[in-house]
Formats: sequence, structure tokens, C-alpha cells
Amino acid sequence: MTMKLNQQPVELGFDRPLSSNNALVDDKLGRKSFAQAAVNALGRVGSTDGFVLSIEGAWGSGKTSTLAMMQALLEAQHQAPIIVHFNPWLVGDRDALLRHFLSKITSEIKVTDHAEDGKKLARELKSYAKVFDIIKFVPGAEPWATLVKTVMEASGDAAGSVADYKTPDIEAKKGKVEKALRNYKRPIMVFIDDIDRLFPTEVFEMVRIIKAVGDLPNVGYILAWDPTYVINALDSANVPHAAHYLDKIVQVRLPLPSISFEARGNLINEALLRLHPDASFPHFPNGEERLQRLYFSGLREMFEQPRDFARVFNTIAVLEPALRGEVVLADIIGFAAIMVKAPLVYELLIKEPRWFVGALPSDHGFVKSEDILKDGAIEREVVFNKCSNPNAVRKLVHQLFPLTADSKSFVIDRILDFEGHIAAPSRLLVALQLHTSGEDVSFVLARRYMMHADQRDEITKQLTQNNCINFVECLGDIAESTGASGIEDIEQLCVDIGRMIDTEPFIMNSKNRAGFFNLPAEDVAFRAICSLIRAAAPSSGSAIAERIIKEPRALTVAMEIFTNSFLRDNSNHEHVLCLADSKRRLTAVLAKNVLDAVNSGRLLSLPNPGFLLWGLSKVAKEKCPRIFEALRLVDSTLDEFAVAILKTSFDSTKGQRYSLPNDRSKIEAYCPLDKLKEHAEIRLADNALELPALAAWRSVVEEKSFYGVDGSLARG
Repeated sequence: MTMKLNQQPVELGFDRPLSSNNALVDDKLGRKSFAQAAVNALGRVGSTDGFVLSIEGAWGSGKTSTLAMMQALLEAQHQAPIIVHFNPWLVGDRDALLRHFLSKITSEIKVTDHAEDGKKLARELKSYAKVFDIIKFVPGAEPWATLVKTVMEASGDAAGSVADYKTPDIEAKKGKVEKALRNYKRPIMVFIDDIDRLFPTEVFEMVRIIKAVGDLPNVGYILAWDPTYVINALDSANVPHAAHYLDKIVQVRLPLPSISFEARGNLINEALLRLHPDASFPHFPNGEERLQRLYFSGLREMFEQPRDFARVFNTIAVLEPALRGEVVLADIIGFAAIMVKAPLVYELLIKEPRWFVGALPSDHGFVKSEDILKDGAIEREVVFNKCSNPNAVRKLVHQLFPLTADSKSFVIDRILDFEGHIAAPSRLLVALQLHTSGEDVSFVLARRYMMHADQRDEITKQLTQNNCINFVECLGDIAESTGASGIEDIEQLCVDIGRMIDTEPFIMNSKNRAGFFNLPAEDVAFRAICSLIRAAAPSSGSAIAERIIKEPRALTVAMEIFTNSFLRDNSNHEHVLCLADSKRRLTAVLAKNVLDAVNSGRLLSLPNPGFLLWGLSKVAKEKCPRIFEALRLVDSTLDEFAVAILKTSFDSTKGQRYSLPNDRSKIEAYCPLDKLKEHAEIRLADNALELPALAAWRSVVEEKSFYGVDGSLARG
């Protein structure tokens, strides 16, 4: 079956049972020996007795395929028996089950055997079956007086016909059938499947029929059912000691063997090969090792029945295209197994994702992951224990989500979002949504950004202020995990990252900063550039750093690199620092680029203009007055200048604070403090002045710290 998802065909596998003509060849579960043992047991069928054998297993365990293998083995015998298939589920009429059952045997004998004995047996069975066109009667199941309770509404001859069928007549007809069966040369094997699809009352009727005719000589009955369902059905029919009741009817009960681990591995490998070819592409490092780890940590045990493979991998075939490149294939498989085989766990995962991964990105660090995970421990155990295989589900969940494991569980506790692990909160949210939202980082877009220079501007436009910082961080993570393989323009890529920071949505992200733990964009970009250079071009770090500083459209990252190179002791990133003898030359270049940005009206719209102004006050103090005058020409109020340069700390109470820096020289490099205070008093006299500029100018006049959100005094 083919479905369309995102314009890509998705191949779904059908859960078809084997047929008798291919069952032995296509047996992938190694059950031929089991089928042969069952056929050997049917050798007890003889001219004096019948024989009832049951093949027992849960729904989807392969009972029908096992019957097909048994039929193939029976048909290969020197004197093959007559094979009769009866499916009570297809009858649909509880009161007609016995009539249809006998008629099915009759018709099969008539078709298969044209000899006189066969014809005679068919006539006797047909005559016996005709009784049940008129009365509801299951011979031998109960005393005659309680069985013939009602007569089918009829009139005329039909009513007379009912009266003709006295108890001795029916017993006589059954005796003739038994005699004909004893004289018949070939055994008859009746396969009865899908009993566990019937309604409970129909199950009861079918069991009574088998009890009634099970002693007919020369007939073997092979039943396929889920014993738990059948016993519950008999319980609902008020049959006492239902489990023992079956033992009285069935001579040999054979539970299907479990699937061997070797067969499970083979079936999973075959299912993987049926996925779309792009699914197996190594989108993430260590993907194969991850799948092997999950396989031996509960995944293989969760495939309990043959039908489980079709159900789980059909789910994978639908999920994988939507998650390709965003979540590692191993985790998609584990995720699908939980959806199908542990639905209560999946429901809890949707309802309370924090109970599996800890704090989510939207929590902004205000809650502790260990406390959240501890809160969910009891409920996780409750849903584990309600699964069909609690231990397997528990092991798989612990491996997929290591933070849920206790000290007794052996798990690999690495949680790496850049390796596509759904234990990483960002990847779990993508998996639960089946797409990347405006708050999620797309690893697919990140890789495309790194590999395709012509797509970088378009990809930047797709970012949002909620995911842009994490996107840049992801670039560095991918570089570290993949060694930056496939990147042919590493220098231009680093420059483009620097330029990207000075555009939307990074500008809006900086202006609307809400999280206490959010890193500045320039810091994240510097780390990503360091990772890229370390992975792809460690000997070119200084040259690339100088190129970025010279780039007029990458001012914020240029100042970050300049600061790390000349103003901080930063031995951790020596491979990305500019050479010491280039400081004077690069200072002049950077100051010119900042002045040009002021004159074009662009400087104060950058993500962190205060960072640029403070940096220049340290290394190019002589350039600062000129920059200040240029800013005054662009905006005579200097409101944006004040908001930029007086922005100091950020706290979790009310957010951004504004105050004079402890080192007043950072301000006085641009304007004497007394002159700035005079200007501040003029601005504060303007009743139209709004926050946060109001808070910034008050901090100058009063030399105190104020919150930009409401202008209140910030203490401490």
C-alpha cells in the first residue's frame, strides 16, 4: 500500500498470513518443526475416534500461518487427508453455525472424493445437516429436553417436518454418519480459524459444536484461538471452570512458541530494508551503534508477535519522512515501538514530557530537571506495569530517556541533541509534533546552511526569534560531531554566520530578551565559529578571524572576536584569535566600520550596540567622541544611545536593568558625565519620554539602577 506524505511515497506493509502453497518456503519464524509436531499428533485420528488439537496464541501471533504450514505438510503425505476449512467468523448467524459446519464438510467431500464411499458419506452428512435447517439443536452438548426449546416458526409441511424428528431419529442419523466415517478410507482434517474473532455467545456455540462432533471417527479438528479470549467468553456464558472445560474438549493444546531472537533480528533487518532509501542515510553520527544499543535494551523483546513487526514498522514508515534528519532513525524506531506497544506510556509522554526529559526549553531554567523527573517516577512505573511486557518497555524507555533510569539500570547517559536523541528536549518536542515549529531548530536546515552557500540567506529568513540562537549553537554542535565534513567554503561560512547575527530575527531576539539564562547571540556565534574552524581549518583560524573583523556587515561578531583576541585572556580559543601584531590595524578597521554604521543609521538597530560602544571605549578611545557626535546627528534625543550603553545586568525579577557602569570611563570616552547628566535632565523633562529610555536617563541623573520594564528602582 502506498501513501503520500510530503510528496514522498510511503510504503506500508500488509500483515498477510502465509498460504499453504508458500508457507514452508516463506517461514521466517522457524516454526516448521512445531507444525510438523502438530501434524504428527494428528496421526491419532482413526476409524474409531476423532481428535481435537488446538493451536493457541495471542492476536497476531501467527496462528493462521501455522495452520497453512500444517496443511502443506498434510498435503505432502502419501495418502493426503481431505482438508476442510471452516471459518465461523464468516457465517454471521449463531444459530446456523452447526448447519454450516456440517455442510462445509459435506461439500468438501463431494468435491474431493467421487468414489461411492465418499458419495455415501456426503449423503449421510447432508441428511444429518438438514435437521438443523428446521430446529436449533446441538447434539450431544446437553440433554435433548433442554436443547429442543424452540421450533423455528414455520407452517404447513415445515411444522410437520419438525414433529417427524424425534430424538431416536436424530441419534439414528448420527449413527449412520459415524458408520460412514468408519468405512471411509481417508481421514478428514477440519481447520477452524478465527474463533477468537467471534462474539462471546458465538464462541460458546462454537465450543459446544466441537464438543458435540469431536468424537466423530476419522475426523481431526485443528482449532486456532486465543485461549484467554475463549476462556473469558465461556466465563461470560456462565460455564463453570471454563479453563478446565476446554481441557475436556481438546485432547492436545499447543501454545505457539515465542519468536526466537535470531528471527526477530532478521525480521527487523528486513523491515529496515523496506524503508525509504533516504531513511538509512547517516544523518547523525553513531546512529548504527545507537540502534544496536536500543535493540538489546528492550526493543527486541517488545516485538512479541509477528503482527507487531508490521504494526510498528508501518508506523515508522509514516513517521520517518517527517522526522528525517531531525531525529536519529534509532530513536524514531524506539518512539514508534512505544506508540504501538506501550500506548499508555506514549499518552503519558504526550501529557507530561518533562517527566521523561526534565525541563523544556520554554522553562528558561526556572525549574530543576531532577525535581521534575522525581515527580513523575511513580506514574511512569504505573504505566510500565500496565504494558504487556513491563520489563522490556521499562528498559527501552530508560535507554531512550536516560534521566528516567535509576542507579540499578545500565544506560548510556549521553544526551546529545546534535545526534538526534529524543532525550534532548528540543528533539522530543519535534518528535511529538512530527515537525519543527517556530520554537524548534531544524537539523535539516542547519546542515543545508553549512553545505549550501546559496541557500544561507533564505534559511536565515526562516528562523524565528525563538529558535535563532539555538540554530547557531546547532551549527557548532554539528561541526563537532561530524568533523565539518562536506563543507567546502569554511571561511565564507564563518563570515556568513557573523553577518547573520546582525540581521533579523537575531535583532528582535536581543530586543525582546526574556530568559535569564539566554546567551548573547555574538557569544553563541563565536563558539560555533570556533567549533567549525577547529574541525575543518585549525591552521586558518587567525586569517578567518581577521576576515570577520574586517566585514562591515558582521559588526557584533567582529567585536566578540576582537574582544577575545585582545581584551580577554582566552587561551581556550587560541586557534581563532587574531595575531597580536594586527591589533592596531584591526582597531582602525573596526572603528571605521562602527562609524560607518552610525552614519547609515544602522548601529543602534544591531542586536547589541552597547557591546560595540563599550568595546571601542577600551581600544579606540580617541574615536569615541566622533562616533558620539555622529549619533547625535542621527538622533538628537540620544535616547537609543542611552538605552544601548547604559544597559547593564539582567535578572529574573523584572529583567533588564539600566545604570551607569562602575567604570565611568566607558561613558566619558564619548561624553563628559556632567554634560550627559545635563542632557538627561532635559530628556526627563519631556512628558512624552517612555520606557526604557526613561529608566536609562534616570539612572544617569540619580546614579542608581532602574528596571526598564516599569521604571522601578532595582536594588542590590
